[in-house]
Amino acid sequence: MNKEAEAYHQWYYNSEVWHDVKYMGVPCYKSVADMWNYQEVLAELKPALIVEFGTRFGGSALFFSVTGRAINPDLKVVSVDISHEDVFPEVLLDSAIQLVTGSSSDPQVALRIEKMRALYPGPVFFILDSDHSKSHVLAELELLRRVTKSGDYLVVEDSNINGHPVLPGWGEGPYEAIQEYMAQYPDDYVTDSVREQKFGFTFAPSGFLIKR
Repeated sequence: MNKEAEAYHQWYYNSEVWHDVKYMGVPCYKSVADMWNYQEVLAELKPALIVEFGTRFGGSALFFSVTGRAINPDLKVVSVDISHEDVFPEVLLDSAIQLVTGSSSDPQVALRIEKMRALYPGPVFFILDSDHSKSHVLAELELLRRVTKSGDYLVVEDSNINGHPVLPGWGEGPYEAIQEYMAQYPDDYVTDSVREQKFGFTFAPSGFLIKR
C-alpha cells in the first residue's frame, strides 16, 4: 500500500466516518469502496446465494439482497448472527433475506448452508464480518471448508485491524487467521490481489479469496 492510500485508510477508519455509512437508510459499517468492489464481484460471479456472517443492523444484508437480485432475481441472502435485535424493519420485510440466529462457527450453520445450496444451486458469495478474534475467524474458515466449492468467492473483512494498518496492538484477528489458515491449507484459495488493490485500500487486506 502506498503512503497516500495508507494515509487515507487511516483517516477513513480512525475518523469513524464508516459508522455513518448507510444503505437505503440502514447503517452499514463498511468501506464504501469495498461495497462497490463487492457489487462488481457479484456482477461477475452471478451467485445463487450470498452468505453473510455478522448482521448487526442489516444494512449489508439489504445491500447484498437488492444488488444481488438485480443480477439474479432468484438470489437469496443468509445472514448469521448471535442476535438480531438491532436489525432494521426494512431488512425484516425483505423476503430474500433469511436471518439465522446463532454462532457463525456452529456446525448447524454449515448444515443450513448445505441445504440452501441444494435449493439454490450455483456459485456462492461468502463474507465474514462477525467476531474479529483470530480464533473465531479461523473457526469460521474451518467450518466453510465443507460447504465451499470451486469458484465460490469469500471475503474476510476487518483484516485491516491489529496494525494492517489500523488499530495496532488490537491483538491477533482476521489477518492472522487468514495467514494461519493459508499456511495449513495452501491449496484451498487463490488470493484475488487485483480486486483487493483496485481502489487503493480495503478493510479486507489479504481477504479477497477465490476457492480453487
